[in-house]
Amino acid sequence: MSDAPISDQQPQEAPNAKKRPAQRRRLPTSRWVWVVGLLLIIGFGAQQLVTVRFWETLDNEAGQIATVDGRLTTLEAAMADQTRLRDDVQQMQQALQQERALLGLDRIEQQIDAGWQIWQGTGNTKTLVVALQNAQRSLANEPGAPAQALRLSIGRDLVVLKSQQVLDLRLAVENIDIVIASIDKLPLVQDRRVPADNAIDANPADEPPLPATLLERGRLFATAIAQEIWQAIRGMIRVQRLDHAEAGLIAPEQKVFLQQGLRLLLLDARHALIMRNAAVYQQTLGQARAWMMKYADTADALVKDDLATLQKLMALNVDPAAISLEESRKALVAARSALSGEPVAADDVAQEAASPSTESAKAEDAGKAQDSAKGSAQ
Repeated sequence: MSDAPISDQQPQEAPNAKKRPAQRRRLPTSRWVWVVGLLLIIGFGAQQLVTVRFWETLDNEAGQIATVDGRLTTLEAAMADQTRLRDDVQQMQQALQQERALLGLDRIEQQIDAGWQIWQGTGNTKTLVVALQNAQRSLANEPGAPAQALRLSIGRDLVVLKSQQVLDLRLAVENIDIVIASIDKLPLVQDRRVPADNAIDANPADEPPLPATLLERGRLFATAIAQEIWQAIRGMIRVQRLDHAEAGLIAPEQKVFLQQGLRLLLLDARHALIMRNAAVYQQTLGQARAWMMKYADTADALVKDDLATLQKLMALNVDPAAISLEESRKALVAARSALSGEPVAADDVAQEAASPSTESAKAEDAGKAQDSAKGSAQ
């Protein structure tokens, strides 16, 4: 009995044993399917995640590129503004340099004009020389060709100025005043003339006593006759130097008119000296000196001093055209035209060149009018 169940159980276990390997074989295949599916799902999810991350990265890069483009545009705009500002600053610098150069030229011209006017008013060239030297020093560092041309022109005018005789107007006027003050003290030619030889004082006490003998009386009589004959011969002969003018003799009542005439001539010379009228100055001084040499006693010390003073005054060059500075003024006009960019006008050059001689021309016209008035009065 015990064997029968065992036999019965064995055949039942056999099919189960056959089924188990089949199930075991089926289980790994399904597992691989699940694994593969799971891997596919994981791969798809990873792909989607990578894709999302890639697009996010692309979006971020696009945003960054847009930001960089915006920044580049801003930088380009800022650079354009900076370039414009730099150009504006350069233009302002050039304008300021041009204005500074023009102001320097104006300052030089004002200093030269002031020095020339001081020379014309006082006869002192020191201020004008200092102005020209300062202009040379200020133009030494200027790189432009017009500035260097102006510097050379100023140098040439400075050489001409230093070669001129320095005129001290105050001293010259004082010398003329000294001569005017000495007019009333000048001795005339007739003041030193001795009386004639025959003008003998008829004083009986001064007559010599008569000689006692006849022989001595005859000798005295013969001597008197010889002296009379000699005086008659001397009256017939006249010795005169032809290289000198004859001394002028005037009546005593005309002495006042001579003194007044000399005083008026010297006053005219003084006025012409102040007005820088060289023609009237030389003419009046020459005429006054000629009158002194003709009517005054040239052997007197006072007359000699006055004649020497007048000769020294006549040697002075009072013409303003002697220092015209024409080259410097033309170079100033050319330099100003080169800086401003405006063409040089012929009228401006002529005006600059004629400006120093304007006052001298007026003085000459005044002198001519004065001479014509004197001629009409005479």
